[in-house]
Amino acid sequence: MIKTILVAHDGSDGSARALDWAIELARQTDARLVVVHAWSTLEELGRRKPPYEPKDLHEEALTRLRDEWSRPAVEAGIPFEARVIEDLPVPGLVRAARDVDADLLVCGTRGRGGIKGLVLGSVARELPAKSHRPVTVVPPVG
Repeated sequence: MIKTILVAHDGSDGSARALDWAIELARQTDARLVVVHAWSTLEELGRRKPPYEPKDLHEEALTRLRDEWSRPAVEAGIPFEARVIEDLPVPGLVRAARDVDADLLVCGTRGRGGIKGLVLGSVARELPAKSHRPVTVVPPVG
Protein backbone atom coordinates (compact mmCIF):
# COMPACT_ATOMS: atom_id res chain seq x y z
CA MET A 1 0.00 0.00 0.00
CA ILE A 2 1.33 3.42 -0.92
CA LYS A 3 0.97 5.94 1.88
CA THR A 4 3.67 8.52 1.03
CA ILE A 5 4.96 9.52 -2.42
CA LEU A 6 8.10 11.64 -2.69
CA VAL A 7 8.49 13.57 -5.95
CA ALA A 8 11.85 15.02 -7.00
CA HIS A 9 11.46 18.46 -8.59
CA ASP A 10 14.10 20.72 -10.12
CA GLY A 11 11.86 23.00 -12.14
CA SER A 12 12.39 21.08 -15.39
CA ASP A 13 9.68 19.86 -17.75
CA GLY A 14 10.60 16.28 -16.78
CA SER A 15 9.98 17.06 -13.09
CA ALA A 16 6.66 18.68 -13.92
CA ARG A 17 5.62 15.52 -15.79
CA ALA A 18 6.70 13.37 -12.82
CA LEU A 19 4.66 15.57 -10.49
CA ASP A 20 1.59 15.23 -12.71
CA TRP A 21 2.00 11.44 -12.66
CA ALA A 22 2.44 11.41 -8.87
CA ILE A 23 -0.62 13.65 -8.37
CA GLU A 24 -2.77 11.15 -10.23
CA LEU A 25 -1.34 8.26 -8.19
CA ALA A 26 -1.90 10.19 -4.94
CA ARG A 27 -5.50 10.83 -5.99
CA GLN A 28 -6.05 7.11 -6.68
CA THR A 29 -4.38 5.86 -3.49
CA ASP A 30 -5.14 8.73 -1.10
CA ALA A 31 -1.39 8.94 -0.47
CA ARG A 32 0.49 11.82 1.09
CA LEU A 33 2.52 13.80 -1.45
CA VAL A 34 5.93 15.29 -0.60
CA VAL A 35 7.61 17.43 -3.27
CA VAL A 36 11.36 17.79 -2.76
CA HIS A 37 13.93 20.05 -4.38
CA ALA A 38 17.56 19.14 -3.69
CA TRP A 39 20.17 21.76 -4.47
CA SER A 40 23.74 22.65 -3.67
CA THR A 41 24.41 25.93 -1.88
CA LEU A 42 27.73 26.29 -3.73
CA GLU A 43 26.02 25.83 -7.09
CA GLU A 44 23.39 28.44 -6.24
CA LEU A 45 25.99 30.89 -4.90
CA GLY A 46 27.88 30.60 -8.18
CA ARG A 47 24.84 32.03 -9.99
CA ARG A 48 24.42 35.03 -7.71
CA LYS A 49 26.18 38.29 -7.09
CA PRO A 50 26.86 39.30 -3.49
CA PRO A 51 25.44 40.21 -1.10
CA TYR A 52 23.29 37.20 -0.27
CA GLU A 53 22.52 35.07 2.72
CA PRO A 54 22.34 31.27 2.45
CA LYS A 55 19.18 31.39 4.59
CA ASP A 56 17.59 33.69 1.99
CA LEU A 57 18.56 31.31 -0.82
CA HIS A 58 16.88 28.43 1.02
CA GLU A 59 13.70 30.48 1.54
CA GLU A 60 13.66 31.54 -2.13
CA ALA A 61 14.00 27.91 -3.24
CA LEU A 62 11.22 26.81 -0.88
CA THR A 63 8.91 29.59 -2.09
CA ARG A 64 9.60 28.70 -5.74
CA LEU A 65 8.94 25.01 -5.02
CA ARG A 66 5.79 25.61 -2.98
CA ASP A 67 4.21 28.46 -4.96
CA GLU A 68 5.34 27.86 -8.53
CA TRP A 69 6.56 24.35 -9.26
CA SER A 70 3.93 22.61 -7.08
CA ARG A 71 1.02 24.63 -8.47
CA PRO A 72 -0.42 21.56 -10.29
CA ALA A 73 -0.95 19.84 -6.91
CA VAL A 74 -2.76 22.91 -5.60
CA GLU A 75 -4.90 23.10 -8.74
CA ALA A 76 -5.73 19.38 -8.43
CA GLY A 77 -6.71 19.83 -4.78
CA ILE A 78 -4.02 17.39 -3.61
CA PRO A 79 -2.46 18.33 -0.27
CA PHE A 80 1.32 18.28 -0.36
CA GLU A 81 4.36 19.11 1.67
CA ALA A 82 7.23 21.03 0.03
CA ARG A 83 10.79 20.43 1.22
CA VAL A 84 14.10 21.90 0.13
CA ILE A 85 17.14 19.75 0.83
CA GLU A 86 20.57 21.35 0.66
CA ASP A 87 22.55 18.47 -0.80
CA LEU A 88 23.45 16.91 -4.11
CA PRO A 89 20.30 15.55 -5.75
CA VAL A 90 20.67 11.78 -5.33
CA PRO A 91 21.91 11.65 -1.72
CA GLY A 92 19.52 14.45 -0.78
CA LEU A 93 16.53 12.65 -2.25
CA VAL A 94 17.50 9.33 -0.66
CA ARG A 95 17.80 11.05 2.73
CA ALA A 96 14.50 12.90 2.26
CA ALA A 97 12.76 9.63 1.35
CA ARG A 98 14.05 8.06 4.55
CA ASP A 99 13.06 11.11 6.60
CA VAL A 100 9.44 11.10 5.36
CA ASP A 101 9.24 7.29 5.21
CA ALA A 102 8.32 7.41 1.52
CA ASP A 103 6.87 4.26 0.00
CA LEU A 104 7.72 5.45 -3.51
CA LEU A 105 10.10 7.98 -5.09
CA VAL A 106 9.08 9.56 -8.38
CA CYS A 107 11.40 11.48 -10.68
CA GLY A 108 11.36 12.66 -14.24
CA THR A 109 13.98 12.49 -16.90
CA ARG A 110 15.18 15.02 -19.40
CA GLY A 111 15.50 12.33 -22.04
CA ARG A 112 19.27 12.54 -22.35
CA GLY A 113 20.49 9.22 -23.57
CA GLY A 114 23.63 7.76 -25.02
CA ILE A 115 26.96 9.50 -24.55
CA LYS A 116 25.44 12.80 -23.39
CA GLY A 117 23.58 11.03 -20.57
CA LEU A 118 26.70 9.15 -19.49
CA VAL A 119 28.87 12.27 -19.44
CA LEU A 120 26.33 14.48 -17.67
CA GLY A 121 25.12 11.82 -15.26
CA SER A 122 21.49 11.38 -14.43
CA VAL A 123 19.43 11.50 -11.26
CA ALA A 124 16.93 9.23 -13.00
CA ARG A 125 19.67 6.66 -13.63
CA GLU A 126 21.38 6.91 -10.23
CA LEU A 127 18.37 7.19 -7.93
CA PRO A 128 17.08 3.62 -8.40
CA ALA A 129 20.58 2.26 -7.75
CA LYS A 130 21.11 4.31 -4.56
CA SER A 131 17.62 4.20 -3.05
CA HIS A 132 16.44 1.37 -0.85
CA ARG A 133 12.87 2.22 -1.80
CA PRO A 134 10.95 1.74 -5.06
CA VAL A 135 11.56 4.42 -7.68
CA THR A 136 9.38 5.30 -10.65
CA VAL A 137 11.04 7.21 -13.46
CA VAL A 138 8.51 9.06 -15.60
CA PRO A 139 9.74 9.36 -19.18
CA PRO A 140 9.52 12.54 -21.24
CA VAL A 141 6.64 12.98 -23.64
CA GLY A 142 7.49 10.92 -26.69
